[in-house]
Amino acid sequence: MEFRTYKLPFIIRLSVLVLGLIASVYSIFILQNSIRSIFSVAICVISIAELFNFLNRMNNEFKTFLQALIYEDFSNYYSSKRKDKAGIYNLFNQLNSKYKKIALEKEIQFTLIKNIIEHISIGIIVLDQDDKLVLNNTKLLTLFKCNKISALDKLFEKYPSLEEQIEKQILGKPELVELNIDGELLKISLNISRFKLEGVLYKLISFQDINVELDEQELLSWQKLIRVLTHEIMNSVTPISSLSSSLNALLSKSVKDNRIEQKQLDYLKTGLDAVQERSEGLLKFSESYKKLTQLKHPDYIYLNVGALFENVLVLYKSKIDKCGIKTEILIDSKQELLADKFMIEQVLINLVKNSIEAISNLTNPSLTLRYFKENERLTIKIIDNGMGITSDKLDKIFIPFFTTKEKGSGIGLSFVRQVMRLHRGNVLVKSQAGETIFTLKF
Repeated sequence: MEFRTYKLPFIIRLSVLVLGLIASVYSIFILQNSIRSIFSVAICVISIAELFNFLNRMNNEFKTFLQALIYEDFSNYYSSKRKDKAGIYNLFNQLNSKYKKIALEKEIQFTLIKNIIEHISIGIIVLDQDDKLVLNNTKLLTLFKCNKISALDKLFEKYPSLEEQIEKQILGKPELVELNIDGELLKISLNISRFKLEGVLYKLISFQDINVELDEQELLSWQKLIRVLTHEIMNSVTPISSLSSSLNALLSKSVKDNRIEQKQLDYLKTGLDAVQERSEGLLKFSESYKKLTQLKHPDYIYLNVGALFENVLVLYKSKIDKCGIKTEILIDSKQELLADKFMIEQVLINLVKNSIEAISNLTNPSLTLRYFKENERLTIKIIDNGMGITSDKLDKIFIPFFTTKEKGSGIGLSFVRQVMRLHRGNVLVKSQAGETIFTLKF
């Protein structure tokens, strides 16, 4: 109803009731007329009943409207074909339309998110704080070859190793796990995160099959490694082969002539020295490869990173002083680093050595070692103001035996990456003219 439509009938009914009461009192106590008294009382009773009925109808209107909002029933429409079109019915209709629009938008968003979840190539499962299943997508069913999952325990029954992997998984830190699914060994990136909605804590677990990506990356890595190995080996074998052929021809001629001159002996000695040198170089190369591929599991202890920085810089103090390098140590986290001391120290030595070599010829060289926490991950940054690494070499610097230095072995940065992988971390590099940053994330 409209406001005026409610107000006027209420005033009329209330007025009739008041007049009836006045007439009853006047008839009973003043006129003392029984017929008029009965008539007046009857009017009062009818007025009270009508007023009660009116209020009850008005209350039902509001109750019906509020219940429709609560149960999201937006099918009700209140006719505005009344005298006052700016009244309650119009307000009801406006609120009804607004809530209907909000509900429609929520439904559209839910449908959109649901379609996105179904579209992505990652298996997803959501659990509430009691580990009850809230949501899962089709990719999860496909990945684990299930028709339906009613609880996480059902997956654990089918794949017992999965429970152990999930229990030891660190929140927010993706980890590569291997699962045997129906006789097929799959490499899966497992990630777990938590979030809270309306005071309820939820757990989101994602499973990404990265077999194809890993196979492609492994093939690419092998191709790059083979190219480097071929280059290094050919650099040693080609001159050895050429010298051996020349020395063999020289000896054959000397044997045939049954004499050998001093000049030929000198050439023979020089050639053998060259063969020995290249053979030793090839042996050294093989030892470097062996060292790179036989890293042991880290021996974890808590490290004071500030002290570690100082120890590494002390090793290069003479070089730093000679080149006038400005060094700076920034410690923005008091948390100690859980890592292998020898490995991380060697990683820092490799990176600091590279930085010093890159800035040693600059006018105002600077080197900064920083330790801090970023996105819940302990992070080390080595920053120098050198000329930077060119973009065509940036994607190759971590390839074993790739080097831009004349006398470099090409295993320093490969060692850094291997160590960080063993620590379940990663190494990133960002370089441009005037600034190179190596970032170690644990």
